Amino acid sequence: MTSLDWLKLAYAANVVILVPVALPTLLGLYDTTQGTIPESSGYRSLVGALWTSILVASVLGMWTPLRYVPVLMMQVIYKSLWLLLYALPALHRKKPVPLGITISFAAIVLLWPWLIPWHLLIRD
Repeated sequence: MTSLDWLKLAYAANVVILVPVALPTLLGLYDTTQGTIPESSGYRSLVGALWTSILVASVLGMWTPLRYVPVLMMQVIYKSLWLLLYALPALHRKKPVPLGITISFAAIVLLWPWLIPWHLLIRD
């Protein structure tokens, strides 16, 4: 597989992960945090809008993968921060965290940097 094929796979994975959570979070259709984060229309609309925008960009990225690499890079950054500043401290204090979100964030933080074609992005 080429580096562009791997990128397309990352965008497809984003779509599969985000379809069941992005719009339901944005519209408040059901609790996507598994009851571990207090309900708040501010939280719901902010996170739902972010996830929906990543979903739309990922669909577009399946056709023009290099153009949308910044979306993958942003995911690595914000998900790393969430894991370091929220999930790990909560787990350390034995507080509940949304398991599905935590696992998908950790997987993306570990995998996306390997799929991003740095050699195509960093040129002299």
